Parts: sequence; C-alpha cells; structure tokens
Amino acid sequence: MLLDSTHRRWCIATLILAVVAIVLYKWADSASPRGLTGGSFAGLWFGIAGTLLMIYAGLLAAHRRFPRWKWLGMRKGWLRGHLWLGTLSALLIACHSGFSWGGPLEIALWVVLLLVIASGIFGLILQQFLPRLMTARVGCEGPYEQIPHLCTRMREEADEIVDAVCGAFDPAPGMSLTNTVAVMQYMSNAKAQLRDFYEQDVRPFLSPEPPKNSPILNALQAEARFSKLRRLPGLADAEAEVDKLAKLCEERRLLLEQERLHYWLHSWLMVHIPLSIALLVLGAVHIFTALYY
Repeated sequence: MLLDSTHRRWCIATLILAVVAIVLYKWADSASPRGLTGGSFAGLWFGIAGTLLMIYAGLLAAHRRFPRWKWLGMRKGWLRGHLWLGTLSALLIACHSGFSWGGPLEIALWVVLLLVIASGIFGLILQQFLPRLMTARVGCEGPYEQIPHLCTRMREEADEIVDAVCGAFDPAPGMSLTNTVAVMQYMSNAKAQLRDFYEQDVRPFLSPEPPKNSPILNALQAEARFSKLRRLPGLADAEAEVDKLAKLCEERRLLLEQERLHYWLHSWLMVHIPLSIALLVLGAVHIFTALYY
C-alpha cells in the first residue's frame, strides 16, 4: 500500500479526530477531581471508541474472505482505514487509560499494542520501496504463485535443448574417470561435459527449490562455466543452445530475487497478524475483568 494522494483525506480526518480526542481528554481530565480514569464516563467512551476502531482494523483479514459482498466497500478503502483508524485507536486507548500503564494485564496490552503498531509501520515502510525495487531488479517478473510452474517449464525447455545437442539422456552411470585414458576421453568429449554440467548443476538450479550451494547462483561463476563450454571445439555448432541455457539460468536467478524480495515484502505479516489477534484477545479479557470485577 503506497502512501499517495488518496491518503490525504484519511490523514486530515485522522488528525482532526486526534485533536478533538486530546481536547476532550484534557477537558474531562480537568473536570474530574482525581483526573480521568478508565472507569469514568469519559474514560469508558474513549475505551469503547478505541476498541471499535481496533475491531474495524482487525476485520481487514475477514474482508478478503467475502469479496462478493460489495456493500463492504473496496479493499483499498479498508486498507486506508486499517492504517489511519488503527493508528487513531492507539490514541483513544491512551486517553482511556489516562496515559498510564495500569496493572500487569494493561501493561501486556500496551506492549502488544505498541508491537502491533511498530510491525505495521515496518511493513508500511517496506511497501514504499520494495515493489519499485522488485520492478527495477527483476526484468522477467512473473506472478509469484506461478513461479514453481515457470520453473518446471524452464527445465522442460532446457531438457529439450540439451537432448537436441547431446542426444536423449541415458540415466545409466557415465564413464568412470579412474585412469588417465578415461580422463582424456572425457576431456575430448564436449557433449559429455555439457551433459554432466547440465545434470549436475543447471537442471537442479532450474527446479522450484534450487540447491543453496549451487554455483549457478553466482552470475560470474555461471558465466565462467558457460564461457568454458562455448570454447570447447565439439560445441562450436551449439553455441546458440549454450546461450539459451545461460539465459534460462539468468531468468531463474531473477525469479529467485523476486522470491527473496517477495518474502521480505510479506514476512512482517507473520509477526503483525499474530500480534493483532493477541491484542484483540487481551482486549476482550481486559473488558471482561473490568466489567466483572
């Protein structure tokens, strides 16, 4: 979610409501002999308003489950409300508490609330530059959910390229390099070297989950290996095919970069969502204990 001009009205409205809340708090606090408390009339209304806004912010997750309920409004509107009204709820809860920490349960509530806000701000910051960085660095960006399928198609294409140059793949063990003669035969067989390089390094790298220690991960190492193949006399007529393999590996590296940036773009949610649930649960416990006792 980018902070653009569409947020201007939300920002202005939130600032106005924040000023109104502070003015009302100051007035109610000065009008009370012992100051505003959570159990006072004004304190209860601050608590109710803050709780309702937190519930509204928390319902964003449920909005996705009912995309056909058009009366709920656009998701973009809910996202803006989640950001601005969720932030405003923290101020209202602070007014409800009289800007004090309270007891152990209230302290736990404050800690979780501050962590929710901090994780949300962190995610918002990531969303301001990571999508642009992804667009700039990943030239062959594809739908994230389709990356495993794209890898499968890339590997199938690579299989066809290598089979066209080296012949159909024989899964039987290749020549054993146990003596000088065998080594010399292998070094003179360019197609065998291409097949070995492909089966041992390139093909595993083109899988949806490539080896973390693959030499193809490093663009310079990969280019050095492909350059060595291009110089082999037996592959002089297959330079175009070797170039295609190198290009497929480059595209896989770009998709890996997209996966890495996508992880950072959404990893904060693994902290933000559980904390938000914990906040709502602790808030419910706080309300129950306050009313019961």
